[in-house]
Amino acid sequence: MVNLIRSEWIKFRSVRSTLITLFLAGAFVVLIAVIAAVQASDDGVTHLTDLTAGVSVAALIFGALGVQVLGQEYRFNTIRPTFTAMPRRWRVLAAKLIVVTTACAAISVVMVAFCWVVGAALVGNFEVDGVDQRAMLGIVLFSIGWSALGMGVGAIVRQPVAGILILLAEAFVVESLLSGLVESSSKFLPFLNGFQMTFRASEGGDDQLRSVLGGGIYFFLVVAVVWAIGAYLANHRDA
Repeated sequence: MVNLIRSEWIKFRSVRSTLITLFLAGAFVVLIAVIAAVQASDDGVTHLTDLTAGVSVAALIFGALGVQVLGQEYRFNTIRPTFTAMPRRWRVLAAKLIVVTTACAAISVVMVAFCWVVGAALVGNFEVDGVDQRAMLGIVLFSIGWSALGMGVGAIVRQPVAGILILLAEAFVVESLLSGLVESSSKFLPFLNGFQMTFRASEGGDDQLRSVLGGGIYFFLVVAVVWAIGAYLANHRDA
């Protein structure tokens, strides 16, 4: 398994689109954090979560990365020699999951740390409280979950462009429409419930959503189901 993970890591870091995606995510975080710090008011306290909006949005890019990790291999038929070399396909998928989620988690930690440094350096009334700390953890967890969900979608549709469009449409179109038309549906929308972990929501969460903790648990349950469906299909369909 270690050799398989090492092999997937080499693939992950050698694909140009992966590096471009990570660069865009990092550049967006830098831009938003600096702008927010410069515009911070001296009249009130500026929290870390006031500077991490870019990190929260960058985490969404990790979903596209999750789709690409598997979708690109199906697109260019490189998945066939991979499965030929390792017939137990679930091990390949597990190795890919470990690589992509670990990379996304590590990058999220670096981006949050950068926002902390920017706040400490540029904002005089900068503060990090308990809610900020919870949101820091939430950003990392959401990055892991969203990238895993993207991988699951990529395994199901096996087309990177289609998978990314489905992922973004579900998050920004379908859930927005459902929550607006039927308020009671909000508690069953995984993206909205999971994404609230990344910002300064109250500990009780939005009235229409689950609590921050409950929403996070529900989000990861949905992620697990989608990833399991993708893994099942990858294991039973022709490559």
